[in-house]
Amino acid sequence: MKTLKFECEDRYEAEKLAGLLSVQKDHAVWVAGISAMIGNEIVIQLKDRSSHAVVMKNSEAVAKLNEFLTMVGSGRTKIVSSNSAGAIAEIVVD
Repeated sequence: MKTLKFECEDRYEAEKLAGLLSVQKDHAVWVAGISAMIGNEIVIQLKDRSSHAVVMKNSEAVAKLNEFLTMVGSGRTKIVSSNSAGAIAEIVVD
């Protein structure tokens, strides 16, 4: 297992991202895709069609998260768990 770290603007945004990427009881992740990327902000769409904006530290962090979520969506990466520590969202993948 490997832990990926994504730098968010602050603690609240890191907690929000970790929550959006959390693994449900049926081992599924609710992320359906990315709706938009604007500067240091990324809009994540969930399977229930709701959208949630997360403010990252910079545009490089947005690009890194977009690449990661593309890999998750294609099935190449599986999220095991998610957590946050300060302004960092930590995602454990298998």
